[in-house]
Amino acid sequence: MMKTRGVGLVLLILVQMSCAMVAPPPGRSGRAAATTGAEQPERATPGPLIMGPEESEEAAQALPPELPRAQPEPASPPAVLALMHEAENDRSAGQLDAAAATLERAIRIQPSNPRLWQQLAALRLEQHQPGLAEDLAKKSNLLAAGNFSVIEENWLLIAKARRLRGDESGAVAAETKARRF
Repeated sequence: MMKTRGVGLVLLILVQMSCAMVAPPPGRSGRAAATTGAEQPERATPGPLIMGPEESEEAAQALPPELPRAQPEPASPPAVLALMHEAENDRSAGQLDAAAATLERAIRIQPSNPRLWQQLAALRLEQHQPGLAEDLAKKSNLLAAGNFSVIEENWLLIAKARRLRGDESGAVAAETKARRF
């Protein structure tokens, strides 16, 4: 009886040792990775499925619709909306410097909003600062990725700015780019 217990104990130790000697899966190293469980082993992706007509119609309906061509504008916080409204009131009253300062405050709150940069560009154009207006419209274009209406309006602003500087060929080129959107 003692011999069978000893043999059983030896077998148990050997089984445990063989389990400990198995290499960890790719992406893991040693005992720490095995105990953390942070990473999951890669799973094979299933191959193509063979579906009958009913299943293929259901699968087609489950697919998301095509993405719209233009990206939505970022949502503006209430503070930015209030500042935009204030800037428009200042601009309407002919207080262009105050309107510009207000838009710059809004930009500090939401610097990734292409409409704010565009409005500041239009305001700088009204202030007869075409070089600055063009630069601001280009900045707006960088932020407007996918928002084609903003990009088109920016190219039209750039065309006006170039005309004010006497660059007719540059203005025509900007108008051509605006028509692409």
